[in-house]
Amino acid sequence: MSKSTSRHIAADKSALSQNTDTSSASVDVSVSNTPTPRRDQKKIPLVIKIGASLIALIILGSAGYLIWRHLTGAAQAKEQISAAIASVSESDAAIVPLNNTITSDLGSKTSDELTKIKEAAKKSSSSLDDAQMHVGNALSLDEFMSDDERAVVKALQDSVGQRRKLIEAGEEVLTIDGGAFNAKALLTKAMEKAVSADSNIEKSVEAAAEYAKSLAGEESSVTDASVPVGFDKAAMEDITEAQSFENAAEQAFSEADYSVYTKYLAARKDAIQVLMDSDNAIASGDFDSAQASIEDYNKREAASSELAQQLPETPDTFLSEAYEAALKKPLDTYKEIAEALAATDKKIRDYQGLAVGSSKKA
Repeated sequence: MSKSTSRHIAADKSALSQNTDTSSASVDVSVSNTPTPRRDQKKIPLVIKIGASLIALIILGSAGYLIWRHLTGAAQAKEQISAAIASVSESDAAIVPLNNTITSDLGSKTSDELTKIKEAAKKSSSSLDDAQMHVGNALSLDEFMSDDERAVVKALQDSVGQRRKLIEAGEEVLTIDGGAFNAKALLTKAMEKAVSADSNIEKSVEAAAEYAKSLAGEESSVTDASVPVGFDKAAMEDITEAQSFENAAEQAFSEADYSVYTKYLAARKDAIQVLMDSDNAIASGDFDSAQASIEDYNKREAASSELAQQLPETPDTFLSEAYEAALKKPLDTYKEIAEALAATDKKIRDYQGLAVGSSKKA
């Protein structure tokens, strides 16, 4: 009994062992048949999605800003170029009269007229200052400009500088022109006074001759010795004024050699002084001294007459050669600058034509 029991128990154990193995097998099968999630099917975290969106927005925003910045910079550059052109045009209101005078009216305007033209040209420098400021502003926007715009900015910069040089050269030309104009007028007055002095000397000589008649007991229109002396004094005043006008002419236009005038006027003054000494001697009754002075006067009168033969026909003919020589260098400089400026301004006009064309297309 005990043997069979133990066999039963063993059998039970064997069955239990078999059952246990079966259940383990079924569990294994069950586990192996359950689907396993794939790694590439995992969901993207929300934080990563938001970060990616922000990066995209930043990229788009940066691109938009760059586009806006470029468009704004380009517009500002165009505005500065237009403003510079306008300021340059304003300066021409004063430069054109200067140019017209130099090219066609030299020698025909008074000193006062020339002074007004020069002053107006100087005032135009404020417009050129404005133009230079706008050019500088445009240069600071170089990255936003097209090649055509860079070229016109360079042309505007050159144009401003050339206009300043043109004004400076033009002022020098007008200074010479005005100086020669004044010198001609002053020399004309000097010679008018010299002629007046000669007239008074003739009157003095006639009065002295009449007074000599009265001394001889002859009928005479002059019985007062002071009459010829009065004419002598008037002649001396005239010749002194003539010298003053001549000196002023030298100051106004120093490029000419005035020695032919200075020598003549000095000789005439010396002769007048000797004649005055003679007439004063007669008035005082010192006839011996008067006679000596008369002889000296005759010699000086002859010498001054020779110098008078060397005088130019007119002050204009006297000054013409020196005037042309003095003008040559500054006038050549002016013309050279004007030609360069004309070429520069053509570039600006060409740009304006391009700008108008592009705006019409737009």
